[in-house]
Amino acid sequence: MIKLTEKYIKIDTAKNTLLLEKYGDRVLQLYYGKKLHDSDNYGFFAVEERDKWFGSNDDHTNIPTVFSSNGECANKEAYVILSKEDGAFISRFEFKGAEIVDGFTSPLPTARNKGETVRLCFTDLVTGAVVYQYYTVFEDSACIAVHSEVVNNSEKTLFVKRLMSCQLDFVTEKASVTTYDGTWDLERLRHDTDLTAGRFEIDSKLGISSAVHNPFFMVKVDNTVMGFNLVWSGNHKETVEISPYERMRILTGLNDYGFNYKLNAGETFVSPEAVFVAADTEGEVSREMHKFSLKHIVNPNFAYKPRPVLINNWEATYFDFTGDKIYEIAKKAKECGIEMMVLDDGWFGARNNDRAGLGDWYDNVEKTGGLKNLSYKIHALGLKFGLWVEPEMIQVDSDLYRAHPEYAMQIPGLTPIERRHQLCVDMCNPELRRYLTDTLIKLFKDLGVDYVKWDHNRAMSDVYSSHEDYQGNYFYDYYVNQYKMLKDITEAVPDVLFESCASGGSRYDLGMQYFMPQNWCSDNTNAFARLFIQEGTLAGYPVSSLGAHVPNHWERPGVSWESRFNVSAMGAFGYECDITSVDRKTISVIKKQVAYFKKHRNVFQYGEYYRLGESLCKSDLGGWSFVSEDKKEAIAVIIDKKVNNFWFKRPRFTFAGLNPDYLYKVEMRPQSNLPESKVFSFTAYGDALMNGKLDFDNLYWHETDGYDMGSVFASRMFYIKKIGR
Repeated sequence: MIKLTEKYIKIDTAKNTLLLEKYGDRVLQLYYGKKLHDSDNYGFFAVEERDKWFGSNDDHTNIPTVFSSNGECANKEAYVILSKEDGAFISRFEFKGAEIVDGFTSPLPTARNKGETVRLCFTDLVTGAVVYQYYTVFEDSACIAVHSEVVNNSEKTLFVKRLMSCQLDFVTEKASVTTYDGTWDLERLRHDTDLTAGRFEIDSKLGISSAVHNPFFMVKVDNTVMGFNLVWSGNHKETVEISPYERMRILTGLNDYGFNYKLNAGETFVSPEAVFVAADTEGEVSREMHKFSLKHIVNPNFAYKPRPVLINNWEATYFDFTGDKIYEIAKKAKECGIEMMVLDDGWFGARNNDRAGLGDWYDNVEKTGGLKNLSYKIHALGLKFGLWVEPEMIQVDSDLYRAHPEYAMQIPGLTPIERRHQLCVDMCNPELRRYLTDTLIKLFKDLGVDYVKWDHNRAMSDVYSSHEDYQGNYFYDYYVNQYKMLKDITEAVPDVLFESCASGGSRYDLGMQYFMPQNWCSDNTNAFARLFIQEGTLAGYPVSSLGAHVPNHWERPGVSWESRFNVSAMGAFGYECDITSVDRKTISVIKKQVAYFKKHRNVFQYGEYYRLGESLCKSDLGGWSFVSEDKKEAIAVIIDKKVNNFWFKRPRFTFAGLNPDYLYKVEMRPQSNLPESKVFSFTAYGDALMNGKLDFDNLYWHETDGYDMGSVFASRMFYIKKIGR
């Protein structure tokens, strides 16, 4: 997998090769792409002008490499920037060698089930500091994981102003960058940017990975698509830069905004781990990232475990509920075949609205009638029981804050800035961490919870801790301590399924996914908006991680319960509604939907994801399919969002991911809003399904509750099963 020779460092994955050359005191990046045969000579990968430049005032770093620093007479962004106590930004790094090592240590989560790791060593002649780069490969993956560490071997204090996690350089005059950006309620919307000169950059400065710019992104160069992500939940930065010399640099890692890490003599600083992969298409990149997450990030106890169909009370009741009401919802949910009741915000302390109670993680017995009893009754129905918490927040109007105001993140002498009437906790306070860890473990064990929804409803401000010797360390140390707390809690309750949430999907990243196999995708459960949110999410994250619920009040007029299901039926599926108040006809619809999902659950949750056609951000027609690994089963959903649809504009679709030599039966899922005459099945070989344009008639005209009510899109779902070859 990793081969070291006198001249080359060849890093092979299952499908790709990263080829580096040892060149004096530097490391050259000769190639990254499809897997290469072993050879003694790769000199034909010429790197022009290795030791020359065109003008004395020009950028002197035209050589593609995986490591760069300040002090190189360079105009491109650097991989590492160190400063000394006197404020000097002076470095002169030299490559000292590479060796295969038996693992490494990190205070941060890193990929599980590692294969081989090679360590590259660079020494700074000015300060004596050493930077190690670690490249790890995996037997079953095309992905490479990489991170770095700085060791202060001097007797003086150094400051790490920047340490990225991954750098790749290429010779090219243009590239296309795809990012997944948005806001609360519209997370991870696809954006494409063509780059020919200058620097393109996205980042988060909010203390969380954020909905503004997700750390996952893709870069297309020539006929190769590369995907990048970070095992990290805090501030991050991604840069793609093309110089006038047609040299492109890609950097991803920890954001240097508000960051200046104090590194005392003998100390080590470790960057988050980055993951990258190359493939022919965007879809291949997505599927490789999905497999990597399931096999090397997600807790193995849950990686391929069936996820229960749930109902959450939030959109049904908000804060206005009693234990009896929750139990009534649970009973009706049981009748419908739903498997888990999740009690959302409002069960603790004085939490009757969003202005009080955060931090007081004890039962409001007067309201719930006793959570322990409620949990017992829900379990007695044969349902699992889930609970909402927001441990990283505290409110001024809480018993915890009145007793321990020092638990809040705040600047001494100033009134802290509240958002959503709440403050962030100071995760660098060890006493707070012990309180949260002990309190939550006891709570989860006492109630016998099966599932925890872990929320985080505001960005960070007043970033200060009296427990930090140097405040420039805070953004990093917050997550070192948060990850330690998550490790302690999840190991104490190993059978509890955790779902990460942050005002919806504002912390949807591999760092949280390491401890929490599910992520609430967005507070926006509107089916039309979810078309775009979920497509962007699935570009980088596995289907089983995606929380998608059939809503009630969030829905646009005209969007049927059937289209809501067609959009939501994937991953961590459930319902958000007061199921006790819907009519009999709707209950019948829900029962059939739940039964259909459970029948095909493994495909819905763990089938390989294929986007059908162009992105729905660009096209009126599209969809997706989930295909079993053996290609014997698939679920496909087609979408038509052409509002002004005419009889002569019949939509046509092409399926994907099937075996061309298999004979399949394609069955449309019956829908309550379709006449039986319009529900059909047919047989065809995989090659025809994947290459021909399939005519499914006008999707709008036959929906009895869609076309007349002004629905903004129409949808159908198909089950595809191998019947021969």
